[in-house]
Amino acid sequence: MAQKSTPFAEKTADVDKISAKFDFPAEGRTSKKGGGYSVNVDLLDPKPKKVALVSFYLYDPACGEAKKGGAYSTAAVWRTPDALGQTHVDGFYAKSIEPLKAGFEEYDIDLLTPDEFLDTQEKKDFFYGFNQESGKKEKTERTQIGAYVQATASTLKICPYDEGYRPFFVVNEPISASTVANFVNTGIGGANRKMTSSLGYELAKGLGVDAVVVCYIVTRKTKKNKEDYVVDAVSLFMLGPNPMSEGPEDKNRGQFYCGTRFFAKQLQFANSKTGVTSYDNIGNVMTALSKKMGNWVINRAKK
Repeated sequence: MAQKSTPFAEKTADVDKISAKFDFPAEGRTSKKGGGYSVNVDLLDPKPKKVALVSFYLYDPACGEAKKGGAYSTAAVWRTPDALGQTHVDGFYAKSIEPLKAGFEEYDIDLLTPDEFLDTQEKKDFFYGFNQESGKKEKTERTQIGAYVQATASTLKICPYDEGYRPFFVVNEPISASTVANFVNTGIGGANRKMTSSLGYELAKGLGVDAVVVCYIVTRKTKKNKEDYVVDAVSLFMLGPNPMSEGPEDKNRGQFYCGTRFFAKQLQFANSKTGVTSYDNIGNVMTALSKKMGNWVINRAKK
């Protein structure tokens, strides 16, 4: 008997119908002098050809609820258990990496995994000792406040087992439910120049690549007492050196090259009632995200 399909697998079955959207700051995309948080891709000469996938991780920002009834108030925060998160990210990764590589390859971009870009001991020491800088604080705990009580739980960021990735911080996803985009409508208040320069310049230069790529899958345990899990969003970012940087004193040495996002709006991939857990068609999502990114970086294609 065939395994029943999940809502996530059904929604992503046709790669041509997957809605991959841009999600990176607008400021800088048309700058002729290298200003702004995002690069003007027309200034990239040569175009990126060798990029390092430095991060691939599952990200559960936690869910919470608060209730009040009479003289009583309750608050709760919960997220995916560590061990199950490891199982989930391993499952997603196994079906993601080849489509990711193939999507970039269509635009002559070679996406390198850690076993490929960490080809010397010096690079390994640099990568695993790299201390990321950020102008915004990463939220590693989430709190739900009730009338007379509050509850706190840690968030979860977990990489595929023994694949060599690091869970670098790009943006905080909100508690309980993600939004359609994180950067498109945020303006200056949503940007993080220390982060883009740290990853896009310092890390990329140290690894000897043209740019670095971060990929994360937002999943959530939607109910505290039910083992149901959803994909809320999938984000892919490319960051690299500012082609117009004026030297060590320049505070804008790294920029977003592109960001793409699939907003799933909590599509279930694991159901406690049926016992089905499926990572099917996550590869289609990665194809859609990587091809849209490659087409923008190489051709400035908006669709």
